[in-house]
Order: sequence, then structure tokens, then C-alpha cells
Amino acid sequence: MATVAAAPWFRARLIPELKNRQSLLYCRNGHRRYRQSLCFRRRSFSIYASAGDEGAVRVRFAPSPTGNLHVGGARTALFNYLYARSKGGKFVLRIEDTDLERSTRESEEAVLRDLSWLGLAWDEGPGIGGNYGPYRQSERNALYKEFAEKLLQSGHVYRCFCSNEELEKMKEMAKLKQLPPVYTGRWASATEQEVLVELAKGTPYTYRFRVPKEGSLKIDDLIRGEVSWNFDTLGDFVIMRSNGQPVYNFCVTVDDATMAISHVIRAEEHLPNTLRQALIYKALGFPMPHFAHVSLILAPDRSKLSKRHGATSVGQFRDMGYLPQAMLNYLALLGWGDGTENEFFSLEQLVEKFTIERVNKSGAIFDLTKLRWMNGQHLRSLPSEELNQIIGERWKDADIVTESQGVFIQDAVLLLKDGIDLIPDSEKALSSLLSYPLYETLASTEGKLILEDGVSEVAKSLLAAYDSGELCGALAEGQPGWKNWVKKFGKLLKRKGKSLFIPLRVLLTGKLHGPDIGATTVLLYEAGTSGSVAPQAGFVTFDERFKILREIQWESFSSNVPLSAVETKRSCEHKGDFLVFASPRLESKRATISSGIPFLYLPPPPPPPRVTTHWKSPNHSDKLQPEKVSVFNII
Repeated sequence: MATVAAAPWFRARLIPELKNRQSLLYCRNGHRRYRQSLCFRRRSFSIYASAGDEGAVRVRFAPSPTGNLHVGGARTALFNYLYARSKGGKFVLRIEDTDLERSTRESEEAVLRDLSWLGLAWDEGPGIGGNYGPYRQSERNALYKEFAEKLLQSGHVYRCFCSNEELEKMKEMAKLKQLPPVYTGRWASATEQEVLVELAKGTPYTYRFRVPKEGSLKIDDLIRGEVSWNFDTLGDFVIMRSNGQPVYNFCVTVDDATMAISHVIRAEEHLPNTLRQALIYKALGFPMPHFAHVSLILAPDRSKLSKRHGATSVGQFRDMGYLPQAMLNYLALLGWGDGTENEFFSLEQLVEKFTIERVNKSGAIFDLTKLRWMNGQHLRSLPSEELNQIIGERWKDADIVTESQGVFIQDAVLLLKDGIDLIPDSEKALSSLLSYPLYETLASTEGKLILEDGVSEVAKSLLAAYDSGELCGALAEGQPGWKNWVKKFGKLLKRKGKSLFIPLRVLLTGKLHGPDIGATTVLLYEAGTSGSVAPQAGFVTFDERFKILREIQWESFSSNVPLSAVETKRSCEHKGDFLVFASPRLESKRATISSGIPFLYLPPPPPPPRVTTHWKSPNHSDKLQPEKVSVFNII
């Protein structure tokens, strides 16, 4: 409900085009009517403007196609959608493209694409139509002009012939007097003759709305509660520019009124526009809708979320691998909650739970870390078939696997999904699993503990199990085979728990951390036997891994070697640490570098295959072909 209160106001009807008859000004004060000249005295406004009767709920989302759909706009669209669906109403999409210089059809299509991706289907609007179209403001100019003329005829609007220079002088004078920069009303009380003279000269003019000098507007915002404005803070404002283009506030009011919008749910930055729009509603005789102004979305530093904080548009998050259901879930929680501890909702559940009364009026912080976490939860909650398809296709597109489906894909997704929050994460997860960074691991600070824990004993026994075929035979049986084998292996070494599984993880995977070691080892065996891994994926097979293990001189290790970290030769020149690997050609001998610090040579990680030129004939001199190079014989 909205109330506009003040003393009686004189309403004027002006018809300056009738040059051969005296212009009339009809003023109404009680039951008396007066016939006056054009120079009249304006008093204050006295009306009661209330929202329309309760009936069918009709809400609208009205983006401007001047760029990408911001997450703030997406949340506004979501709240409108949820309110309409929860009330059995209609969700209308209207394109506000009156900014001809900045609006583009490409931006409009991007907005429509983002809304469709989110699953926010509109009931009326572009591509669908409806009984209240057209749904682009650029196609409704005739309607705006019609209502502008009605306001001119009723005296609510007058022609203003002020030039830009005159308006700037008014602003400067107001600034000097420390007053609000409002229009002084230069043409509000112009005589008929003054208007006719300017029209005859062809002077450009705008349409200005007469604002009462006294009074106030009060609305009951569905989110913010009672909000009020005084009329003296607002001067007569333009509704039609001199080029014939309507102004935003006029278009919005006409559109909402003629489209029978019952509830206007929008961002709080539009709250100041309500005063102008309320005056236009009343002047045109339309009932006012209910208003609900949603708080802004803020960055972690509590400033308005903008591009300087990173990704802010729906399209960017889609391209980064976020799921639409996760985006909707997170956006709904930015200022709303159902009153429970539950944070996970499907779109259907949001429709069931949503109420406008539970929308918070304070700003909501956009937490990218939480959004990423929430996306991971939604990703892992997908049906297995859908998740396997999404990630399998991603792996195939990245040339990691040869097929996007199959047993290997299923097993790999099952093993790795707990570490995947975004779909692109799956590429890194599988590539990491297929790699074998043993050198880097043993050269790390954490690797020191492994080196001091008798890893050579585990390595020798593991090599024996591999050479005998015992390990591969167990892995061919899957998880049960692994469990039986590792149990016997632990008894043989008299190791269990971390003292068994950490060395095994390092030796088999080349890493200190990762998913379940048993499932990982079985999957690596499967990767080498199934043919599912693409040749260019960088997969280090079991044969290659155990060849690397054989070339390490494990007897070089000693528990009393002072290792603060095991690093490469370059680092040792500064830190004086021992390196523990011997080059196959240099053997395991201690050397002394320039600083006199003991040093054991560590061979570098295997280099990638080189690309060299093969000239089979003069006709092939421009062809490049890969040359296969053994990465184990390069020093």
C-alpha cells in the first residue's frame, strides 16, 4: 500500500496547439470550477494511492541488454520467479532497451541464454509472447507517446524549453545555495503565448511532470517496511526527452501498469525511483503495485560487487564449470533462508519454501569459496550416470581418455569425485593420478620422513612382488585382490597402518597424498591394461614406474644423513642438503661442489619427447614429426 498526503492541488488542462481560441485552464477546488489564464498558482498534492486489489500475482524481471547478466540481476530474477511460482502467478520477462546507444541484441540474447541455463522459464516475454506485449521497450514507443499526451492534456505534464546551458546554470546556483539540484520550474507556469512562440521557432522541448511543492509519499515495502519521501526533495522531472525518447521511470511505470504487474521485486538501488513512479501511477489513474526492494550483493570487503572482485556474471560462472542448480541454490541464500539449518535446495524445494517475508534487508556477502564448495556438493549429488557422462566427456575433450564412457570412466569418477568441486577440476584430478612425480615428492620437506622410515626395504620387497607377477595378479582381481595382497605384504615386512601405506603410496603413485591407495592402485593397473587412456595423456605405466624404482640406489640412504629437505642440485648449493639419487651413468658417489658441501647427484625428471625434423625427401623438408626418445637414458 502507498499513501500520498498533502493539501488540495490544482489540476490543469493545456491545449496550446489551438492558436485561434483562448487556451483554457480547468482548476478544481471543491465543487467550484474556474476559467483562468495560463498563469496559475500551483498548490500541493492531495491523493491517496493504494496498491491494486489482491488478485492474480504477476511479477516481472526487466533487464537492460547492455552487458552480461550480473549475479545480482540473476538473484532478482530468481526471487521474482520463486514468488510467482509459489503464488501460482505469472513470471514476465521484459527487455528494457530504451538506451539505444548501449543496448544490443547480442546482450539480449546472452541474457536470455543465461536465464534459460539457470532454468528460470518465463511465462510471457521474448520468444513466447503473451497478452500484454510487445515485451521490448523499443517496440512500445507509440504507447509511451500516447500516455505522455494524456498527461499533457490533463495538466500533469508541461513542455519545458530550457536549454542544456540554462539547466546547468540552475544546478550551479543550487550548489552555491547548498540546495538539492532540482528544476526551478521555469516553464511550469509559462503563458500560452510564451509556449506558442517557442513552438513557432521550433525550439526543442521536453515533457516535465509537475511535482507538488508540499506533501509526501509513504509505501509499505514488503522487505524494508515503511519508506517515505518528501516532495520538496524532487523537482519537476522529465518524462520525454527532446528527441522524443521516453525516460526510464516513465517507461517502467507505463509498462508495469499496462502489463498488470501486481508486485515489483527489484534491487534496492531502484528505491529512489519509487517516488517518481508513484506520482505517474496516480496521474494516469492506475493502481500501484506492491513494492519489494532486495538488498545489494556485496563483495567480501562490503563494497558493491563489481568486476574488480573477479567473476560477476552468470556466463562467466557457467564457463568456469559451475552447475546451474548450484548457482540457483547459492543465489537464493544471499539474503533469504527458510529458518532452518538446511542450505541445500533444489529449484522445486525453493519454490515450496520461498516467502518474501524471509528476505533480509541487509546486504549479502558474495563468498566465492562457499559457492565453489556448494557446487561440489551438487556435483557429487548428481545421479552416477549423469556425473559419469559430464566428466567423461570433459576428459575426452581434453584428450586424456579415448572414450567418454566405460568401466574405466566409471571407476575413475567414483574414485576422484570427492576432490572435484568444478567440472574442470576433473582434468587436473585424472592427470595428476596418471602422473608419477616421485622425484619431486622425495625432494620435498615431507619426503624426508619417508626417506628416514626404511623406504628402501619396502621398495625392494615391492619390486620383488612386481617382478614375480604377484602384484599384477592381485590387481587383476580388483579391490578384493589388492586387500588380500597388501595384508600379506604387511605381514612380510611387519608393517601396518601408516608405516605400510605411506611408503606404498609414494612408491606406487609418486605422491604423499591422494584418494584411497587401494582403489588408486587398482585404477592405475586398469589404466595400463584397458587402453582407455590416450597416448598423449602423460600416463606413466607400471613398467615405467618400477623401472624408475630400480634405478634408485636405495642403499645410499642413511638414517643419520642430515636432511632438512631433499631438493634438487640447485637448491643444495644454497642449503647444503644431501641428495639421495645416483645418476645411472655417474653411479652413487659423493661429490663435493664449490662450497665443499657433500652432495649426491639426483637425475632430473624425465623430459618430454622432443620434436625433431625428418627430411625423407626434398618434398618433405617442411614436415615435422615426433621422434620417440627414451626418457630413462637421458642424462
